[in-house]
Amino acid sequence: MKTNQLNLFKSDFIESLPTKPYCTDELGVTFIRPKLTAINKKYIQVNRPSTDLYLVFDLDYEYSALAWSDLNLPAPAWAAKNPINGHSHLGYALSVGVCTSSMARLAPLKYLAAIQSAYTEKLKADRSYARLLTKNPLHEAWQTTWWTDEKYTLDYLADFVDLTGHPLRGKESHGLGRNCELFENVAHWAYKEVREYWSPNYKSKWQDAVVSHTEALNAQFIEPLPYSEVKSISKSIANFVIRHFSPEKFRESQSIKGRKGGLIGGKRGSIEDKAKAGRISKGGGRPSKSGFSREERESLVLKKKAQGLSNRAIADDLSISSSTVSLILRNSR
Repeated sequence: MKTNQLNLFKSDFIESLPTKPYCTDELGVTFIRPKLTAINKKYIQVNRPSTDLYLVFDLDYEYSALAWSDLNLPAPAWAAKNPINGHSHLGYALSVGVCTSSMARLAPLKYLAAIQSAYTEKLKADRSYARLLTKNPLHEAWQTTWWTDEKYTLDYLADFVDLTGHPLRGKESHGLGRNCELFENVAHWAYKEVREYWSPNYKSKWQDAVVSHTEALNAQFIEPLPYSEVKSISKSIANFVIRHFSPEKFRESQSIKGRKGGLIGGKRGSIEDKAKAGRISKGGGRPSKSGFSREERESLVLKKKAQGLSNRAIADDLSISSSTVSLILRNSR
């Protein structure tokens, strides 16, 4: 890389760093410092807390700084080599940062995780590398070679490897693959579980529950994610579910379904079918505002009460008031 290009890329690299990166001169003791202080440390955090701008690989073997060339992979932005043992960190710059904590954009994260996993396998890089800190390519402790100022698209990087089977799943997940696995598993659980927490001022209790569940799943990995990432993932999922699966939105969706009519699959559904679909009765008495005739409504209240549901839960389920539930139960005695 020419001197002018190199200086521009180094300036761009510094600009892209987090405002207050993790950094240290000795692994095991980590600090958070302003960027201008952090860039003078031997190890530094190059990716922002919720966005990956670089893919970094830890190659724990001799003559690793040129491994990319031997394997016909694209040139990394830099290779920072330990002059004592020849071990290296390779850093690839991405043309567009990939968010690592947003529920709404899981597809790019899964794509990036697959690429990271495939490159890790091909480079024989350390799968347990935590990704938080890397050898600071600006520090004189390392023999750094700046190979290119090219910033790669995910599609370009993917062309050099076979993504089949990547990222690894289950306990063997590593790097961004663990993020994806946690996102998918916790989100699937959260969509079903949130209704159990619907009550006045439920949000704090719900957020705590999501954190606990995420921590439990994270502990199953051979190399668990740090708590900071677990907390970020759980917060993202909890807030996403609150926004999109609130009691108000549920009642609204049930009301919309109720206006579509009471026929299910071309046939008249059972009372239970109508309760699940929220659909209006087409006979058997005058429909109430909840979408059921009086007889249907009373039958459902009694059945749900027999299943052990509270009056409030029954009312929410059938979109009727708690006082109506109490009246039906009192009249049935």
